[in-house]
Amino acid sequence: MLTKFESKSNRVKGLAFHPKRPWILASLHNGSIQWWDYRMGTLLDRFDEHEVRAVAFHPSQPLFVSGGDDYKLRVWNHKQRRCLFTLHGHLDFVRTVQFHHEAPWIVSASDDYTIRIWNWQSRSCLAVLTGHHHYVMSAFFHPSEDLIVSASYDFTIRARAGAIGMGGMGMGGMNQQAGGMSAFNAPGGPLGGRSGPDTNNPGTGADLFGTSDAVVKYVLEGHDKCVNWAQFHPTLPLIVSGGDDRQIKIWRMSETKAWEVDTFRGHFNNVSATLFHPRAELILSAAEDKTIRVWDMSKRVVAQTFRREHDRFWVLVAHPHINLFAAGHDSGLIVFKLERERPAMHLHQTSLVYVKDKHLCTYDIATGAEASGALVKRGSGVQPSPRTLSYNPTERLAAVTVAVPGTQGNDGAMVQVYSMDRGQEEPIKLSGHAAVFVARNRLAVLDKAAGVINLYDTRGTKLKDMRLANGATEMFYAGIGKVLVSTGTAVELWDVQQGVQVGELGNVNNVKYAVFSADMTQVALLSKHVITLANAHTLQQLAVVHETIRVKSAVFDGAVLVYTTLNHIKYALPNGDNGILCTLDHPLYLVHVAGDHVLALSRDQKMLKLRVDGTEYRFKLALILREYNQVLHIIQNANLLGQSIIAYLQKKGYPDVALHFVQDPATRLDLALECGQLDAALAAAESLASASSGPTASSSAAWTRLAKAATRQGNVLLAELAMQKVKNLAGLSLLYLVTGQQEKLAKMLAIAQHRGDAMAQMHNAVLLGSVEDRARVLAEAGLTSLAWLTCQTHGLTGVNVADVQGAVNKVRGDKEPELLNWPVVETNQGYFAASSGVPVDPAVAQVASAAAATMAAGGAAAASAATADDVWGGAAANASEQQPADEADWGFDLDIPTVPVAGNTPGAISGSVSPTAGAASSTASDLTAALSSLPAPGPNKKSSWIRSGANVRALDHIVAGSFDTAMAVLSRTTGISHFAALRPAFLTAHAAAAAHLPTGTGGSLEVAVSRNWADTSDPLKSQAVVPVTVESVLGGLAAEAGKLTMQATRVPEALEMWRAALHALALIADDPAAMPHVATMREQVEAAGTDARRNVELAVYFAQAELDPAHARLAGGYLVLAAHFARRLLDMNPPPTVAQRCTQLIALADAQPPNPDLPPVDFDPFNPLPVCAASMEAVHGAHVGKCRFCKAAYKPEFAGSVCVVCLVAVVVA
Repeated sequence: MLTKFESKSNRVKGLAFHPKRPWILASLHNGSIQWWDYRMGTLLDRFDEHEVRAVAFHPSQPLFVSGGDDYKLRVWNHKQRRCLFTLHGHLDFVRTVQFHHEAPWIVSASDDYTIRIWNWQSRSCLAVLTGHHHYVMSAFFHPSEDLIVSASYDFTIRARAGAIGMGGMGMGGMNQQAGGMSAFNAPGGPLGGRSGPDTNNPGTGADLFGTSDAVVKYVLEGHDKCVNWAQFHPTLPLIVSGGDDRQIKIWRMSETKAWEVDTFRGHFNNVSATLFHPRAELILSAAEDKTIRVWDMSKRVVAQTFRREHDRFWVLVAHPHINLFAAGHDSGLIVFKLERERPAMHLHQTSLVYVKDKHLCTYDIATGAEASGALVKRGSGVQPSPRTLSYNPTERLAAVTVAVPGTQGNDGAMVQVYSMDRGQEEPIKLSGHAAVFVARNRLAVLDKAAGVINLYDTRGTKLKDMRLANGATEMFYAGIGKVLVSTGTAVELWDVQQGVQVGELGNVNNVKYAVFSADMTQVALLSKHVITLANAHTLQQLAVVHETIRVKSAVFDGAVLVYTTLNHIKYALPNGDNGILCTLDHPLYLVHVAGDHVLALSRDQKMLKLRVDGTEYRFKLALILREYNQVLHIIQNANLLGQSIIAYLQKKGYPDVALHFVQDPATRLDLALECGQLDAALAAAESLASASSGPTASSSAAWTRLAKAATRQGNVLLAELAMQKVKNLAGLSLLYLVTGQQEKLAKMLAIAQHRGDAMAQMHNAVLLGSVEDRARVLAEAGLTSLAWLTCQTHGLTGVNVADVQGAVNKVRGDKEPELLNWPVVETNQGYFAASSGVPVDPAVAQVASAAAATMAAGGAAAASAATADDVWGGAAANASEQQPADEADWGFDLDIPTVPVAGNTPGAISGSVSPTAGAASSTASDLTAALSSLPAPGPNKKSSWIRSGANVRALDHIVAGSFDTAMAVLSRTTGISHFAALRPAFLTAHAAAAAHLPTGTGGSLEVAVSRNWADTSDPLKSQAVVPVTVESVLGGLAAEAGKLTMQATRVPEALEMWRAALHALALIADDPAAMPHVATMREQVEAAGTDARRNVELAVYFAQAELDPAHARLAGGYLVLAAHFARRLLDMNPPPTVAQRCTQLIALADAQPPNPDLPPVDFDPFNPLPVCAASMEAVHGAHVGKCRFCKAAYKPEFAGSVCVVCLVAVVVA
């Protein structure tokens, strides 16, 4: 059983599949109806209007019907998500309901001993079928004929039919009047029927099945207890039934009679439901013994059994069109299928080999020719389809992997090697989970249980085996002599001939399939919901694509992966971007993609050819690869429209390309502002303004955004124009202030005065520096005291308030201001705008030229106008009045080349060249010249510090900020390989090589400091400062650590300080003078890091370390071997108090005999041994491991581990 969906809920009593959509209805024991999307695993809705027991979808209409314990049937519309109407008539629980496949009928079975036929269109009861003497447990229509079968608690099964047409109930009468069913509901009719409550309704008087009466055609007796379920075979004249006697019976029908064919026994409790497999000779049954059993009709045996531990099964249904089943149990429902439906196939160049109808078939992609080959042998009963197939074109052999019957979960498998020659009778059988041909006469077979890859020849002779350290779950072909192995959490690349692992990609879980590109350079690893793209040779991960539904198959189209999910054909680019090509009705398994044609296999092994438009992913791939000529060709010849393309181009940083796909002015404005094309943005804003009769919110917002963008780019003329369009008076005042346009500031003051805006007048007067106007505004506002104080403050003494307006004292600069746009780097707008094949929109060019002419004309002509609308004056000063910037003013800036300021050209709008400038000289063949490029920045000091030279050290790279090269130098010269612990030392040294000057508003300004600053100002000759020296370490960190070591309670702090000093020396370890001190720091770290719990041995090792005399005396005070170390202390000439104590300890030790009860100490004072820094034990023997950097001693078993002393290097034996 392959579980596709499972839900947790109350007991499920009824289920119904939707015939087309991936939906299932479940009626719960608590009275609710759950509507699930089993493909996505989501609950779509819940209906709680009555106590429901049975549900059914309509075959074609957006309807479903429910019957419940409230004796009612309700018809629902799932689009409107509401109940349409209720059918009344039953007098007890409704057990089952079903729609007719063609007629507007519903059949329902009830505990009131009756079956009712309803017309859901006229909302009336057409017939009441009686005859059963107990509860009617189920009633169903025949899939194609006019028959009804019912199962009852009276131990019988009844089949009812009309008497017209082919021995069954014909549809002739229904075609005349579908609502009629008088033969069923006529009182005293041949079925013993009785009148229902709706027998007098219009439309119920016509004959249901034609002109003849309906009769009980068969009464089937054979069950010993009540019958719970009976159902027709989809195509054969068979009925299957199951009941409380724990038996399943098959009945055959003829024209005149029906009889029992066979009985299946095996359930240990009541059989709740049973049905025929729609497309196989199988019967499925669900029972209260907590099992679902699959019965082989031909062998009359149980083929498979699926058991739950605690849940009884109550209902079982089959999907009408696909191989899915659903079962309801005590705690929810389960949707499942019996076997895998993925076809086993292998594509070699243009030849496809696959399994179809138990035969090996070949299909030529080029010609479409198909041929059948050897028969794939499968045992009797339920046999899973072949899982994988590997083809050997040289020997014409196919290795087919099939699941072993009877194994739980199909974990067991067998490999069968067939010859494509029909004459072969028996295949070569090998035990294994997967098999691939890795050479002309070599077959690799994976034994998953043993974790071994066995290598066979084509005759099945085992040649060698290769054990996998991490086990394996799947194996895939990876080129000649190589295989990919999935371990469940990673993928490994193995060379089968050499028996070695040559690559690994971690964090790739449960890979099910591997797909390689045609040139074997890329591989796609397919998991359940994840696709991992990687390099096929190194297994370096390129991208990861996540899907919400299951990934089914994939093939490469060049560098693009085309793959299928349950309902889509999609694509994935090498950078991980993906999209949808088309929607699928049913899952397909891709075989080959060429151009816009896709070849795929369906689940019934039919070859399908589909046409999809791959222009979108080819366009995106060309952008990624920067093949701009291909991009231009697609733009000119393809119809790429839609918001997705525009959004993709914006996201990937190509708004200039997106401009070619957009006509909407609002969208063009967004794209133009994003890519900095102010002329295009101006045209879009003009279009928005002209589209409306007057100012609107959208046009005002457009001009505001354009003003901000122009201000950021320093385009004063365009910013002024945009602010004038929206009458942004405050913005214009600030613009005139920062550009020094005093005359226009005076105009702004006049405008504010004309509008009567006192606050605006005051602001403009302050910005203008006019004391007279400030005093006047205050006086006009009635603030005479403030006006007088303003005059007094600025030296306007002797002026009366009444004469304030006559006083003049304006503050002016010494230099007359000039209106200039900012100088910008002159760049081309891009290959696409410059290409002659993509002309600029004439309307855009016309609007831009007109706007440029207007702004260049100046505003002096309207300066004297009296009205508020005319007082604006010109949009800008006359362009002829602009003077080019002094070239010497920009000479000091190495990053910005000297360019003339645009003046009389239309390109002056954006402060740079026009997008169409130089278009005639740019062609598709000259990509390099047409692409946008910025000038290279000038040299800086730090870049000169790491230029190649004999005296460049690792510290020079660190202070220059080139940490990667510094790490490479240290790794090569000192053996340091773990740099995480050196991060603080790196950052400290880097920060010490620069001075940081605080600024007024932004962050600090960093200035590189060189040690030869007094000798030269040339940055190319600058030399890095040396922030770390041996003297600075010994006088700083080491000295502070020594002080802390003397304090017994601060030894942990001393340990960190000693290690910091050791890390500081690591930065200058390439200096020969530093290495002796590295050994000293190592000894101090080892001594400070000893474990106090080992009071005896560690005290010995502490004293054994070559410490300073003061530190050694401190260590000696804690040693147990008092006599030995007291003598050593006396040899160091300690202070008198320490010497006296040592003498006492020696006398005490000499006076007392040795204590045999003391534990032995692993220390020989006459033969000192090196101490392992990791275990703190003496290292015996000649083989001593050493740290590559600090040379700390280790036992041989610690080889390969990181040194615990310095934390930056590994131990070598």
